[in-house]
Amino acid sequence: MLYWFPRVCLFLFFGAIIGLGILPATSDDVAHTLMVVLLGLGLFSLTLHVFPPERY
Repeated sequence: MLYWFPRVCLFLFFGAIIGLGILPATSDDVAHTLMVVLLGLGLFSLTLHVFPPERY
C-alpha cells in the first residue's frame, strides 16, 4: 500500500493542476512549482528507500 501511495498522490496532484488550469504565470511561480515537484520526488525516493517494494 505504501508503495503506491506516493504515485497516486502525484497523479492526483497533476490531475488537479491540469484539470483546474493552474499553470505558473511568473518566474516565481515556476520556481515554486519546481521546488514542490523536487520535494515530492525526494519524498517518493525516501519512501522507496524506507519501504522497498520487494520486502513488503
